[in-house]
Amino acid sequence: MAALAFRKEAVRALKNYAETGEKNQPDLVLQVELYGSLSLTGKGHQTDGAVCAGLAGLCPRDSEVAAIWQAMDDLRQNPYLDLSPALRVKFHPDQDLHWLNWTMDDGPIPHPNTLRFRLLSQDRVIFQEVILSVGGGFIEPVDKETGERKPAGESTEFFQLPYPYNSAEEFIEQVKKSGLPPWQIVIANESERGLKESDLRGKLEQILDVFDACIERGLTTDGILPGGLNVKRRARSLYQQITSGKPSAWSSPMGLKPSVYAIAVNEENAAGGRVVTAPTNGSSGLIPAVFRTLQECQNLSRETLQNGLIVASVIGALVKTHASISGAEVGCQGEVGTSCAMAAAGATAMLGGSAEQIEQAAEIGIEHHLGMTCDPIKGLVQVPCIERNAMGAVKALNAAELSLASDGKHLISLDRALLVMKQTGLDMNQKYKETATGGLALG
Repeated sequence: MAALAFRKEAVRALKNYAETGEKNQPDLVLQVELYGSLSLTGKGHQTDGAVCAGLAGLCPRDSEVAAIWQAMDDLRQNPYLDLSPALRVKFHPDQDLHWLNWTMDDGPIPHPNTLRFRLLSQDRVIFQEVILSVGGGFIEPVDKETGERKPAGESTEFFQLPYPYNSAEEFIEQVKKSGLPPWQIVIANESERGLKESDLRGKLEQILDVFDACIERGLTTDGILPGGLNVKRRARSLYQQITSGKPSAWSSPMGLKPSVYAIAVNEENAAGGRVVTAPTNGSSGLIPAVFRTLQECQNLSRETLQNGLIVASVIGALVKTHASISGAEVGCQGEVGTSCAMAAAGATAMLGGSAEQIEQAAEIGIEHHLGMTCDPIKGLVQVPCIERNAMGAVKALNAAELSLASDGKHLISLDRALLVMKQTGLDMNQKYKETATGGLALG
């Protein structure tokens, strides 16, 4: 997303430059610098391929998957980017993509996942942009004058939202005061921002469709995952076992289903398939697994599933605001931990839980992932990432069941857990935060 955002900004900023005729100079070159965690795990995460796709104008949401991963080879064959009809620049992935370290211009980088894009003409920088990849496809440009981060997204200060909140406590209070179901609080706020409920539900339905398609692909595909670890895809064989009638070693109403569904999605992610960042690619299997399991066990309607997604999004937004969903910032507690909390909250809402029970389920999901490291072997989102999603799905369902069996009153609030999560991430040694230089990543 950072590369796609740069492409759009460069076209706008260089409109006058392109119209002068200087575009015909043969030395107009684009250089891309990857810093910190992106540099250390970028090849395993296929960051180079994603950058090339973004620069080529391909969007992960609606472009063909094959075209996205073909973009880097295409640029190797023909190293030119047509940023606009009037602006062509040279970019060769092997020469102009630089894997750097933890400092930029003799100072610290502003975020563990920092990218800098530089357009040069005869070694003179004519335009540059520093963009931070803060997790889940979210990006934050850095202000050229102040050097401060500029959070992406529309500010709410221009809207008089009917039900404003900035914490879990405030969200619960809005639900209680209004008497509305939790998801209706969000629907009302989004409507004030200009997004009609019908359009919101249409977007949510698209997400559910991607969930379903991803699970189905994962359950029907065999083979070895790319990257060199020779990890065998297991979802298909596991699914055949649980649908054959063979009893598991430990019987439960859902058995291995949630774990197998999560594995199916994360194997698709590891193979470069289309997934939903929920909230990140590395934690993309957990929410689809929980929702699919409950839909099958409880025969939930599509509208109920949409309501669950809305509630899950509330938790994800609170984590992003008050802690982080980036493994490079806070470790895997920010990825699988957040996804577990989101799934637990959504599950509790779909099963009729109160606002207090929803908050409790989310807090359980966060609390029992605190301190989890992000230490992928070889930087590949395979080991231990795939099984962490499988275990997280089971934790989410347990968290929902525990909260539904209680009155929602508990000692530690979600807001408090998020503060602890952020501080834990700050205290965590950098080698355990998506660098593949510590923990399980050492083999």
